[in-house]
Amino acid sequence: MEIKSEENIVKHYQHKRTLLWIICAAVILISGIVIGAGTTMLLVKHRVIWIGRPYKDTAAITKEISKRYDLNEQQAKQVEDILNRAFEKKQLQREERDKQREQEAQLLIAEMNEVLNREQFERWNKDFQELREKFKKPAKK
Repeated sequence: MEIKSEENIVKHYQHKRTLLWIICAAVILISGIVIGAGTTMLLVKHRVIWIGRPYKDTAAITKEISKRYDLNEQQAKQVEDILNRAFEKKQLQREERDKQREQEAQLLIAEMNEVLNREQFERWNKDFQELREKFKKPAKK
């Protein structure tokens, strides 16, 4: 009889330990889900992860402004002209920045070519071009 009571005690503790493992696993799983969801929300909120917005042209923006502020046709036309000028100016600034970046990249490539031997430069240039492609922003529609 004494042997059976020891077996029951061992089984009882094994069940408790198994239950404890299951509870710990569930707590860890739920914590991971909560942390992952919270981190994703923060990244989206602070725009670390960019969620694409549809591109709006000046006509669409003007229509929204006209509706929101009850603009007449003359005001709407003036607003659209203002927005067109602003968009053109921004586009020119973007193009200038892109040209400057390209010039700086070409200067860097030339300097690295002077320092590295042919094999090293080819490997570095391949990696550099891949990196440039990775961070190149997609063109707007």
